[in-house]
Order: sequence, then structure tokens, then C-alpha cells
Amino acid sequence: MVGKYDIEVYNNKAHYFLTVKRNITILQGDSASGKTELIRLIGEYEANGNSSGITIKCEKKCTVLTNVDWELRLASLNQSIVFIDETASFLKGKKFAEMVRGSDNYFVIVSRDDLVLLPYSVEEIYGLKNVSDSSKYKSYKKVYNEMYKLYNLADVAGKVEPEVVITEDSNSGYECYKHIYGDKCETAGGKSKVYECIRQSDKDSILSIVDGAAFGADVGKVMRYLTMTGKKCVLYAPESFEYLLLKAGIIEVPKAVLEETYNYADSSKYLSWEEYYTDYIVQNTQKTVFRYGKTKLNENYTAPKIIDKIKDVMPEQIL
Repeated sequence: MVGKYDIEVYNNKAHYFLTVKRNITILQGDSASGKTELIRLIGEYEANGNSSGITIKCEKKCTVLTNVDWELRLASLNQSIVFIDETASFLKGKKFAEMVRGSDNYFVIVSRDDLVLLPYSVEEIYGLKNVSDSSKYKSYKKVYNEMYKLYNLADVAGKVEPEVVITEDSNSGYECYKHIYGDKCETAGGKSKVYECIRQSDKDSILSIVDGAAFGADVGKVMRYLTMTGKKCVLYAPESFEYLLLKAGIIEVPKAVLEETYNYADSSKYLSWEEYYTDYIVQNTQKTVFRYGKTKLNENYTAPKIIDKIKDVMPEQIL
């Protein structure tokens, strides 16, 4: 499934707006904020249609997946937007994660917990807000900041001068960042280890670079820790290292591939946009001097002119 879809759900008491464009979207919020009511409305409409007094406007079928025969139901669904409440017991299970991979559905999941088995984007975590003086009209806004921006910079004035740069990547990305930041660059060895590396670091100023397209389950823990401790750490979360290479113009890339990725990254083939960008650069550099491999960086990417191109698409505050 590909594409970007607006969803409008309403009855005479509540009105919801939401846009989805990736295979996994997370809805967060405190109790009684309206998340469960949204799921209930969709489920009731599915059961009773127009007689329910509920209206759903969307190009794709919206459906609710519950604990009842969830595996059979999910296996039978295609080209649908599947809503799941946090009360579903299968949400954190390995089987559900396995069935999400390769599914040609989009999933909208209500969860205040971090779903560590699912690689969802930091850009697709939303919180509910009212959009009028009346609480009747509700929409979802991003919990974190704008796409490709630096996070938690509100208290940082001017240039970031980190004593250590912690990268999620331990392969090609790490090699490239090491050319940019030198000996102060070190690898966490994976996204699940970034939090511990930040927590254990004794440096006064930290920059951490992660692949935003799949860091959604980890970003909350990191941000909560930084808020609680006041530790000086800036989190930079581009879509992925491969995205930076494509955006840098090292090879020719159609503008739409980067700006409208939702029209290209088929959920039945790619579990995250990170996988799509990696596949794209691998396929389109095979017969060039910039042949890309994820495990070891082609030395042509470390040429001074190429490093400068990469730095040009990174925020100037961290360079």
C-alpha cells in the first residue's frame, strides 16, 4: 500500500481529523483525551453503517482490529487502514510484528507505551488536540518536531558544540560521520542502545544522530530522560543516513522520491522508509563509482567534495 490519506470521522458529538502516509502511525495522549472514542466510532460504523449516525470519509477502508480472531482477520485484510486500541493484547507480541512486515495495510495504533518490535518513525507519533473553541472538533498533531529538524533545541542558543557524537549506525553511516566529526564520534551499535549510551556518557555536551524513520519506539524514552535530568544532549533524527546521501545530490534523484516518499515506499515491501531509501541507493548506484553498501562505506563517499555535499544538507547548528 502506498499513498497519503486524509481520514475524517464524526457524529453529532465528536469530529476527528487525521492524515496517514506511512505503514505505522502512533496516536498518544492521556486518558479521556478521545483516542478510544475514535476507535469506538470506527468500530461502530463498521458494524452498523450509516444507521450508526457516524460518518467516515477516507479513500481507503477503515477498520478496527480487536483481540477476537485477530490473526485471521488481519490475514484477510488488504488495502485498508487498520485501527488498533492499546487494550489489544497482541500489540507488543512478536507475531503481530511479523504480520505487519509484508502487509499492504496501514496501521493506526493507539498506544502510550513504546512498541519496541515495530520500526515506526519519529514523524508519525501524534497527540490529540482541539482545533476549535469547542471540544467537538479534534485533530492530531505531531508529538515531536517538524520533519528532519533537530529535537529539543528550545534551550540551545546558537551552535551546538558536542564533546561526543553518538551515532545509532555502526557501519557506513558511522564511517561517514567519523569523517565529519573525527575522534569525538562513537557508535552506539544500534538504535536500542542509544539511550544507554546517552545515559552513561560523562560528557557535558552530546550530539546523537539516529535514523528517524525507525526510531519512534526509542525517541520517547530518550526525550523523557533528557527532560527529567536536564542533560545537555541534542538529538538529530534525519530519515536515515541513506536519505542524507540521496538528498545531498551525490546521484541524481527525482525530487518526488524524497518529498513524496509515501507514493513510492510500498508497505508490502518496506517495513520503514529507511529500508526504502537503502534499497533505492543500492539499486541506483550498482554500476557507478558510488556503489553503496550498508556494511562498509565506499571510499568515494569520503572524498572532501562529497563530504561537503553531505554537510550541506545537515543543520548548520551541529557542524
